[in-house]
Amino acid sequence: MREFALLVPSKIISSEEFGIVTRFVVGGMLLSHGVRPDARVHIIFDESICITFDGKSMRNVRPDEQSLSGILRAGFERGAGRVMAGIFAKRIDLDEFLKSPRGAKLYYSGAYGRVEDFPKDFFVVFSYPNLRTEERLCKAGFLSVNLGKRDLFPDQAVVVLNNKVDRKST
Repeated sequence: MREFALLVPSKIISSEEFGIVTRFVVGGMLLSHGVRPDARVHIIFDESICITFDGKSMRNVRPDEQSLSGILRAGFERGAGRVMAGIFAKRIDLDEFLKSPRGAKLYYSGAYGRVEDFPKDFFVVFSYPNLRTEERLCKAGFLSVNLGKRDLFPDQAVVVLNNKVDRKST
């Protein structure tokens, strides 16, 4: 299972940068011909509200920013419960949430990091903007990921990571 989490402040909902969040969902979940059934994306607002997109059960989700921003806003406003098929919102404690992942625990730290060979099952955390969570993630057992020589925005990095894992598995 590929799991991606993006930590963002709630103020991003009303900013021009919200496209980074919607494109992160698209990059983590969608293929040119459908949804990745082995993927799950978590968007975590203010370390307390988590909107989860589950590839196995997600239905009728369009990849355009307007549709996805509506889904994310609805989940944020609801705070808990089913948003649509395969999309759920819940209130979380971030430290408890970070204890739950199965597989390799990774985080994207820009152009720095050590992991180059990605396992089949992993949970990777991104943040936007840099929310200074590296120390907290290291204490929770996460390893930093290097995806190239340049820093990437999370929506770009998730696509690069999926491409690396896809190439490895073929």
